[in-house]
Amino acid sequence: MKQIKSLYRRLLLPLLGGLALTACEKDNGEETRVSEFGPYEKEIVAPWKGGTRNIPVLSNQPYDIELINPDNGWLTLDTEGRGTHFTGDDYFKVHATTNDGFPRMEGIRLWTHNRADTVYIKQEGFITPKLDFSTRSIMVPGDGGQATAQLSTNLELEDLRQSIVYTSADEGGWISDLDISNGFLILQTDPNADPEALRNARITLSYRDGWNRTISSTVYLTQANAKNEFGHEISFGEVRDMVGIVNKDVYIEGRIISDIGNGNNGENTMTGQTSIDYTETYRTAYIQSLDGSQGFMIKTVTEDDNIFERYSKVRILLKGVTVEAESNPERYILKKVTSAMVMSSVSGSAADIPQKVKHYNELTDMDVYTWVTLADCELPVRKGSLTPINEGYARNTGANRETKYPMLVRDRNGDSFYMLTNTTCKYRRDGSMLPYGSGNISGVLVHETHDRFVWMGSKDMGDIGRYQIRHLTREDIALEKDFENSFSALLTEYRYGKLESHIFRPTTGDNGYLTFTRPDEKSGDAGWGVSDPSYLGPIGNKDNLDKEGPTAGIHTGNINGNGVVENGKQMCTDKGTNSDGKGNLSSAEFSAWTNKCQWWNTETDRSEAWLLHFSTQGISTNVLSLQAAVQNRVIGGPRYIRVDWSEHGDNNRDDWNPITEFQVPDIVNWSYTLYWQCAGYKYVNVPLPLELLGKDDVCIRFSAANKKAGGKEDGEFDDQTITTGEIAFSYIGVRYNK
Repeated sequence: MKQIKSLYRRLLLPLLGGLALTACEKDNGEETRVSEFGPYEKEIVAPWKGGTRNIPVLSNQPYDIELINPDNGWLTLDTEGRGTHFTGDDYFKVHATTNDGFPRMEGIRLWTHNRADTVYIKQEGFITPKLDFSTRSIMVPGDGGQATAQLSTNLELEDLRQSIVYTSADEGGWISDLDISNGFLILQTDPNADPEALRNARITLSYRDGWNRTISSTVYLTQANAKNEFGHEISFGEVRDMVGIVNKDVYIEGRIISDIGNGNNGENTMTGQTSIDYTETYRTAYIQSLDGSQGFMIKTVTEDDNIFERYSKVRILLKGVTVEAESNPERYILKKVTSAMVMSSVSGSAADIPQKVKHYNELTDMDVYTWVTLADCELPVRKGSLTPINEGYARNTGANRETKYPMLVRDRNGDSFYMLTNTTCKYRRDGSMLPYGSGNISGVLVHETHDRFVWMGSKDMGDIGRYQIRHLTREDIALEKDFENSFSALLTEYRYGKLESHIFRPTTGDNGYLTFTRPDEKSGDAGWGVSDPSYLGPIGNKDNLDKEGPTAGIHTGNINGNGVVENGKQMCTDKGTNSDGKGNLSSAEFSAWTNKCQWWNTETDRSEAWLLHFSTQGISTNVLSLQAAVQNRVIGGPRYIRVDWSEHGDNNRDDWNPITEFQVPDIVNWSYTLYWQCAGYKYVNVPLPLELLGKDDVCIRFSAANKKAGGKEDGEFDDQTITTGEIAFSYIGVRYNK
């Protein structure tokens, strides 16, 4: 073995640029004789221009080499006059001629008396194979004859594999004589003798290149009945009256507003507590009427059936489709749609989509599953990414607990709603800051639930509002970058914990303070710092399920901070942030804060509370609101938070004015994750009464609404009693319209 290693260093290192070979050794250091044989590289890519390449072989025994196909005409062996029989570590050369055609491949066989191996030489081609039906579907007359489909290809028909699949109930066999000429696939069809039924088929052409790679393209055919009728076009309104399985030859025409392959098309549903169906978004499409007045969600049978190109005008045959109606809000889903049902598809552009600009309070159920622009919006929580979650529970670290994040949005009228972003969205956490100004948000209007924000007793019932919006590109979130360019202003804001003299001071301005009714016994502080998952990204570790885009691969370390910038300086700088690729800020950042105590005071028989003080003097506005990001940092904290206000700020008094109540999600338990546990902070909007205006000191109280808390088992959402709890905040802000 020493001789082999020496020869390897002397002969092969210059060829391989310093790659090393490791000998096999016993535990006591004695060297063991092993049978060693094989090429160092089993697959080599040569440029289309050709050239000569060395092929090193590692062996401690005699071996022979030969071309598998010596008459290939482009690849030759060059052993420099040494023949084709070798002994020990050595090399040989191959020479490839220029390839002005398609990619090609040849093999070189190597063998000993008892072992064999192969080296494959793949040569790139000057020409790349092309095969694409420009028209994805064609309509054929019922009396038969010649039909054509536009085809972009540089291949000959005899080099293609042809597959014809008849997808309707007839016996098939009515398509024949395929040919390619002048950019078209030409075919012949037999007459359809059925006076009522249409016929459907799909033709797939495929090509396998010299590297054994396959490309393919499919065109879908719909043949009219014997009367040359293609069924009856019906309106979207008529479809709403056809709930159930459609058994008539009817079709609709509309515009596609979704995007094939978009990771944010639709919800990837939780199929279990730790499992997610990631195909859902790729099987989801949306079609709206040509005037944009109403729309449907489309659910295709497979991902490959989703051939609906964005902006295209399509006709969809509905026979065999299941029309499903949902209520509150009223909406309709077309299920079991296949690519064979697409009768025609004509490309379009964004200019073909009617511009429907509305404020949130102007929306109706007819707008669901249509393209909508929501006017005068802002993202009020000024930190974090589109999905501020602990990625240790999501796909970028190989886990399947979180499928989406609802981002809080509010508009000029004071209404609030959620913008939905899947964990499969490629730009969700790419390191970019969120825009802090106001503007418009465009997307598909949907209705979805989110159990991790609101639990209502069973899966998929968590009510987060009547309408939400799904963006398809980052540009759909057309908000001004800077907060100064917004319709709102801040009375006070806490973007991180800023302790001064045992209480929290605002991080924006100096209006008021935040304290806790039961300070820490040792330090006297109102609270202390805890982590929050607001790192901008990119994120991911070695278990990342995403294989492409800005979120693919391993991304650790603090590069981009969390979007909190003061005087041009990024405030998130700790090296411990995102150390494991999970997007968490270290507790040293103080990006979130908490206080651990027995929340229900048995002596006073009332809850402890966070108290937010600020002045409203000199402010004139028609909209006043508070935004907060909250989470129970331990299981067993208060399940329901009550928000009240007063001028006295005394937690022991009863004369507080109620504002609202909301649920607080628990932090995720890895060993047994429950549907109501959340890997991020919940963003909430709290409209404030205008009677708070003109006060020197207003106090907002966050207290437990009752003694209910959650547990770690199924059915224990709120049937436990509050013990020692930690409600944490990662943001508090009070806004008013300018």
